Amino acid sequence: MSLNFRKSAMEDIDRLLPIQRASFQDDLEKYEDFETNPACETAEKLTENIRKYHHFTILDGETVIGAIDVRGNNERMHIDKVFISPGNQNRGAGTEAIRFLEKQFSDVKLWTLYTPHLSFRNHYFYEKFGYKKTKEVRLTPKLILFKYEKLRSIK
Repeated sequence: MSLNFRKSAMEDIDRLLPIQRASFQDDLEKYEDFETNPACETAEKLTENIRKYHHFTILDGETVIGAIDVRGNNERMHIDKVFISPGNQNRGAGTEAIRFLEKQFSDVKLWTLYTPHLSFRNHYFYEKFGYKKTKEVRLTPKLILFKYEKLRSIK
């Protein structure tokens, strides 16, 4: 994989939305969370996110394979979504995405994110980057989100 990251643009929406939906479909079926699951997001909401937040498209060569959506400032940055097309998962793209974010926003002191309680691979993934579970939030009878935080010492 030869990955590149660039600021998402409106013309990316038609390629990103199906990837986002496919990436979160398993969680939608498992937790039946139709309110907050990114698989239910509309093109209008994705447009708003691209305009309002730090939204990056992930490319393997010229092919769009996913995106990153982060929100915040130099004090605190929240990773709202990282998604990779199912066919490109487990090939290092997520690792490169986190490295890209931490380099792109090297002054950020506190990183936060939420991930589902049964997403054990996500737990391991974020923990290997130094994230610590700090909180549990029940969203629905089937879904508990774990909050992860990473406090960075700026040199």
